[in-house]
Amino acid sequence: MKNNKIKNQLIKDQYKDDKNLNSRLNLHSYNINKIDWNDWCFNQMDFPNKARILELGCGPGGLWERNKYKLNKDWNITLSDFSKGMLECAKNTLEQVDYDFKYKEIDIQDIPYEDGSFDVVIARHMLYHVPDIEKALSEIKRVLATGGTFYATTNGRGAMAELYELIEKFDPEIGLNNLGMGERFEFENGKLLLEKCFSEVKMQVFEGKIVVPLAEPIVSYVASTMRGSAILVGQKKQEFTKYVEDYIKEKGSMAITTKSCIFKVKK
Repeated sequence: MKNNKIKNQLIKDQYKDDKNLNSRLNLHSYNINKIDWNDWCFNQMDFPNKARILELGCGPGGLWERNKYKLNKDWNITLSDFSKGMLECAKNTLEQVDYDFKYKEIDIQDIPYEDGSFDVVIARHMLYHVPDIEKALSEIKRVLATGGTFYATTNGRGAMAELYELIEKFDPEIGLNNLGMGERFEFENGKLLLEKCFSEVKMQVFEGKIVVPLAEPIVSYVASTMRGSAILVGQKKQEFTKYVEDYIKEKGSMAITTKSCIFKVKK
């Protein structure tokens, strides 16, 4: 219980607003796969007419802002997040979108809706943060209507491997071999967890490669993560910046493999 409280506080601190997330999105803007992630995700999703939709961990609302011209007025869309600050960011992002979104602060482990309340539930790149993932999946299954669909995205094992290798070479003792809690719900173990709760689980993969010619986006990315924000500060951050600058000066750029997926899960 104490560990869960600590995790919850770390997540609240990390996502109190969209500053850290934007630092990470900035690095991904150098991806040579020019298919937009929000476009790709939306195009993988099927929404029935008059769909009741719940997004958990909506962040700054990028999925809906990017696809604002594809929204059906007959849908009922509720955007939720664990963080009040992130919900405010979503409201600001979507302020100019002509749509009646509903907003709700929600802990995915205790979703405050009745059984079968939604036809579609979405959780993108957030399940690995949840202290009790199996409880969260049980709650999602409960609020899904019979025949409803759950969409979850995450990273694959080996994603960002070049960045982890660079950090390891910079300082093997720094403790940043993994920058967050992503290993708790990846392609491989994520599929197994979903199959324990749902009968039908399908997966589509989205691959790319970041090619970045500057040190700053890389350093900002690492410093924005839960572990990096505590470790990569002061002198250590200056040393890492110099290390990355030297690497890019020698190589011309840094290439980082990206690998994400979307699970399409039926109840």
